[in-house]
Amino acid sequence: MSKMALSCLASNHLGYIVPRKQKHNGSLPLSSPLLHAKISLLYLVSRCHPRKQGPGSLTRALDIKVADSPMVENGQFQGTVEIPVNCYQILGVPIGCSKDQVVKAAMQLRATEIEEGYSPSVLPSRQELLIDIRDKLLFEPEFSGDVKEHVPPKSSLILPWQWLPAAMSLLQEVGEEKIVMDIGRAVRQQPNAKPYIHDILLSMALTECSIARRGFERGTVSVGFEALARAQLLLRSKRSLAKLTLLTEIEASLEELAPVCLLENLSKPRTPGNAERREGALAALRELLRQGLEGEASCAVRDWSDFLSQAMKKLLAIEIVGLLPWDTIALIRKNNNSSEAQQQRFVIDCNCFYIALLAHIALGFSSKRLELIEKAKKITESLEKTEAVDLGFERIICKTLLGDGKLALSEDLQKLGLNGNSLNRQFGQDVSRQANKGNADFYSSLTC
Repeated sequence: MSKMALSCLASNHLGYIVPRKQKHNGSLPLSSPLLHAKISLLYLVSRCHPRKQGPGSLTRALDIKVADSPMVENGQFQGTVEIPVNCYQILGVPIGCSKDQVVKAAMQLRATEIEEGYSPSVLPSRQELLIDIRDKLLFEPEFSGDVKEHVPPKSSLILPWQWLPAAMSLLQEVGEEKIVMDIGRAVRQQPNAKPYIHDILLSMALTECSIARRGFERGTVSVGFEALARAQLLLRSKRSLAKLTLLTEIEASLEELAPVCLLENLSKPRTPGNAERREGALAALRELLRQGLEGEASCAVRDWSDFLSQAMKKLLAIEIVGLLPWDTIALIRKNNNSSEAQQQRFVIDCNCFYIALLAHIALGFSSKRLELIEKAKKITESLEKTEAVDLGFERIICKTLLGDGKLALSEDLQKLGLNGNSLNRQFGQDVSRQANKGNADFYSSLTC
C-alpha cells in the first residue's frame, strides 16, 4: 500500500479526533469500550508507551514550583503553581507582537467555545486568565519584554491552581503540545492537583489527539495511532473521563486503524530501535487472525486477501511459521464442507497458504528441523486437495528432505518431467540426478 493510500485511509478517520465542540451526529462507526484483554490494539499500544522518567526529573526539567497551602472550604487550593510559560505562548502569538495583535488574540480565545468534557469551572477561569494575560502584556513590561532593547519577556507565570486547567486548555488550542504534556506529567502527581486532575488529563488527551491528527496528515499512520492510544490510556485512567464520547470515538478509530498501523510497523527497517514495534505488530497480527478465523464481528479487517498478502510479504520465514498452527489449519482446510474450513479460506487464501508452505520448507531446511518439513508436507497435501493445484515440485522437495525412498522419488520426478513444461522437466532432471547419486550428506545435514 502506498503512502498516498495510507494518507487517504487515515484522512477518513480525522473526524474521530477533531475538537469536540461539534455535536456528535451519530454518523461515526462507534464501538463498545474495549475492556477485554485479548484485543489487537492493546498489543500495539503496549509497544508505544513513553519511557518513564526518574523521580522528579520532569519537575526539575520544567522548573515547576508549587506553593503549599491548606484546602479551603469550596474544595480549591489557595496555593499557586509556577509554570515555565510566557504570556505570548498562552495567546499563541509571537514574542514582541503589537498590542493590537495581543488584544485581538485574547478576544478570539475568549470567544472560542471550550472543548466538551471540561469541568464547568474551566470556562470562567479561562476568561479571567485571558484578561490577566492581556493586561500583563499591555501594561507590564516585565511580561512583554522589549524586542528592540533585546529584553526577553518573563519566562514563567505564577498561577493559582484553579487557573492551571484553563492555562493547559489554552496552550493545547494554540498548539503548544510539548508544553502541555510536560506540565501535565509534572503536576499530575502533585497533591494540590487532585481537584483538577480531570481537566488536566483531558487537556493531555486532547493534545495527543492533535499529535495524532498531524501524524495522519503526514501519512505516518503509526505515529497517529500511538498518539491516539496514549490518549485512550489517559482517558481510561479517570472514571469521569471514561464516560466521554471522545473515548468511544478514539477506540473506534483505533480499531479501524489497527491493520494499517500494523502494516506500517512491519514495513519499518529491522533495527534494534524498531524491535518492540515489530514484536507488537506481530502479536497484533496474530490477534487479528484469531478474530478473523473465529468470525468475530468486531474484527477490523475487511479485505483479508489483500491485507494478509501484504503482511506476509513483510515477514521473515520464522515469523510466518510462528504466526499460526499451520498443520492444524491444513487439516481443517481438508474438510471443505465445514463452516470452520469456509471461514478459514475467507481469511487465508491459497496464495497466503502457499507462502506459509514455502516458509516451512525454507526454515526447516536452514535450521535442520524435520518437523517443519513434515508440516510443509501436510500443507502441500491440503492445498492439492482443496485448491485443485499440482504442487509436484514442493511434494518432491518434502520427500527428499524427509529422506523418503529413492525409487518413489525417481518415479515422481519422471511423472513430473513428462507432464510439466520445459522448465519443470529441467528442474526435475536436476533433482533426480541428486537423488540417484545417493547423496547422504544432503539428508544427514538436516539430522546432525
